[in-house]
Amino acid sequence: MSEKLDTRESWKRRFLVWLVPTIVVFLQRIIGLTSKKVELGKEHFNSLYPLKKPFILCVWHTNVLYSPYLNKNRKLAVLISESKDGDFITGVVHRFGNGSIRGSSSKGGSKALKAMIVHLRKNLPAAFTPDGPRGPAWIVQPGVIAAAQVSQVPILPFHYECTKQWIAEKSWDKHRIPKPFTTFVISYGEPIMIPRDLDEAGFERERLRVEKAMLENKSRAEQKAEELRIKAGLKSNQSELNPETHS
Repeated sequence: MSEKLDTRESWKRRFLVWLVPTIVVFLQRIIGLTSKKVELGKEHFNSLYPLKKPFILCVWHTNVLYSPYLNKNRKLAVLISESKDGDFITGVVHRFGNGSIRGSSSKGGSKALKAMIVHLRKNLPAAFTPDGPRGPAWIVQPGVIAAAQVSQVPILPFHYECTKQWIAEKSWDKHRIPKPFTTFVISYGEPIMIPRDLDEAGFERERLRVEKAMLENKSRAEQKAEELRIKAGLKSNQSELNPETHS
């Protein structure tokens, strides 16, 4: 009896892992078709991807939901946690033409980091959420710095805001959920190279440098989105944004 229940639960789990990403991708495509894009700093992206140079796309966890859609078919290897939620994210990432490497700082992290470095050394791009999977929000963890240091591949900050969006206030990362007929404001920061030889203090300086660049890139997207809201006569999002990013 127990074996039958386990089999049934396993089947239900597999079905959900297929169904949820399928629905998410469908809804994202619909919203995408009704939306516009404004890109800031696109020259930084164009200095790498079209020339087939490897890089690490660095994305705050608050942008996890729509980043696969906005980066579809770029053959990115995305570092995704081994949690159950990670199974759903993996399904979305794969449906948008990218790959995945499973692992996190708490489980499978060392193995995942090695796999990511191997991928980067093949001159292929990758993607990290430097504050995921558990936070704290907008604090860069060491993994992405180590990957860039060992592989000698630049980090490319990426952030999006929307003129029409819900902000999940109760989530630890204040997740952005775009509304239909929105404008995506996509911002790329300058590529950041991490020196190969660093002592502990130097590593921390580089971590803080990347964190600062990521926050500045986030702020740039927020400010542009707010300008577009004011121009269109839409409700401001400023009161909902984390005040620490505007200091």
